[in-house]
Amino acid sequence: MKPFLKNVALLIVSILLSGCFRNDIRTETFQIKQLRTPEAAQLVKQSLRGLPDIQEARENLENQTLTVVFNGLNLHLKNIEYAIVKGGFDLPNWPAQAEDKAKLPKEIQQ
Repeated sequence: MKPFLKNVALLIVSILLSGCFRNDIRTETFQIKQLRTPEAAQLVKQSLRGLPDIQEARENLENQTLTVVFNGLNLHLKNIEYAIVKGGFDLPNWPAQAEDKAKLPKEIQQ
């Protein structure tokens, strides 16, 4: 009986541990008012390059949005928002600092 209980316990532990390491792929869309040109798109994507686990970042210049696909277990939404704002781009509820905006080309700053 003891070997049976050991095997059951081992099976339960292995099932529980295997569930903890799933990917959590998320997609988030950011409204960025300065995202009007391909150059602006390249600059905002460049501000995201240092972040881990971003799988894709695609812009929609017509709607002025950036859609980011990322692994939510290793990267949090606030990290992405911070990188965008530190790159000099405004988010609806988080404007960029003047010194960060000043690093952008003049035509993108407005």
